[in-house]
Amino acid sequence: MDSYHLKHLRARLIDNYLAEQKRQRDEFDAKLEDLNQKIIEAEAAENQAWQDPDVLVRSSVGVPRKVYHRASDPCGRTKYDGGRQQGFSTMRESAAKQLEGGTLKRCSACWA
Repeated sequence: MDSYHLKHLRARLIDNYLAEQKRQRDEFDAKLEDLNQKIIEAEAAENQAWQDPDVLVRSSVGVPRKVYHRASDPCGRTKYDGGRQQGFSTMRESAAKQLEGGTLKRCSACWA
C-alpha cells in the first residue's frame, strides 16, 4: 500500500475512534441527566412527605371528627382488626386540615 492509502486508513481509524468516544460520552451524559432528574423528583417527593405527611382521617359514620392521626406511626385509637386501620382514609395533612370546616387538629398521642 502506498502512503496515501495508509494516511487515509489512519485518518478513518482516528475518526471512528473519536466518533465512538463521542457516542459513549453522549450516552453517559444522557444516563447521568436521567439519574439527576430522578434524584430531583425523589427529593421533591421526600420534601413534600416531610412538609405535608400522610395522615389518617376517620371515614366511618359516627360522632363528628375532631382529630387526624399520623399514618406512619398511628396511635392505638386507629389500630383495629389486627393492626389495620379499618374505617380510616389516608390523605395529606393539608387536605385533612380543611375537612370539617378547618376544625380538625393533630392527635396529641400520634404527634407526641
